[in-house]
Amino acid sequence: MAERMSGEIEGLYEVFGQVPRPLKVEGCAHCVAPDEDRPLLEGPVRGLSVDVLRRYATEALILWGGVPEFRYFLPRLLELAAENEFNWPDPEIVFGKLGRGRWTEWSDPERAAVRAFLTRWWETKVDDEDAWPDIGAVLCSLGLTGIDLVPFLDRWGRLGSSGAIRNLHEFVTTGVTWRTAGPKLGNPFWEKETASYRDVIAWLTDGRALTAVEQAFLAETQEEMLTLLDETHSALTR
Repeated sequence: MAERMSGEIEGLYEVFGQVPRPLKVEGCAHCVAPDEDRPLLEGPVRGLSVDVLRRYATEALILWGGVPEFRYFLPRLLELAAENEFNWPDPEIVFGKLGRGRWTEWSDPERAAVRAFLTRWWETKVDDEDAWPDIGAVLCSLGLTGIDLVPFLDRWGRLGSSGAIRNLHEFVTTGVTWRTAGPKLGNPFWEKETASYRDVIAWLTDGRALTAVEQAFLAETQEEMLTLLDETHSALTR
């Protein structure tokens, strides 16, 4: 992924490289040791390891540090979380901190860099036949940032690759619980009262996803893909 997103990753480092290095990252006195921030501030942010950043990635904006510190570490946090390098915290937790930090109110260059990174991350994952983290985790992570998901869902709806077809099949057959009262997204990190959650449910139920599958079926020639599309169609029409 790093090669396919190199421009967007460098964009983050360039823009957020203007954020001053914190003198200290204050944390909850009961939860964070007085010198626990020292490894975070040694050397360039680009060189911080997963082990050094893991606890901060979990506690940032909750028990450890504020938005200025988070903006300083952001390029490395997103770079690692996008490929689930942390193992813990999950990418949903790390990307969700963008929403907590109200990134849509940051400066124009910062917002543009974050948006470019999120958009490119989705583009690389939605067409990836072996997406990791899986496409449901990626979609939830994006939703938790507060970004408008409609363009991302529209991009998925093109179903222009076997990866996009496989990912949609996996999502609707394993990542969604289909109930009489309506579908429920299975990822436990989803916040069900948000516009992002409602946008995904609407996409699955108002005919857009179904139309995308039907159009892809007409254009597809591979037997395996036709089978996946047929199973996806069945799930969407329950």
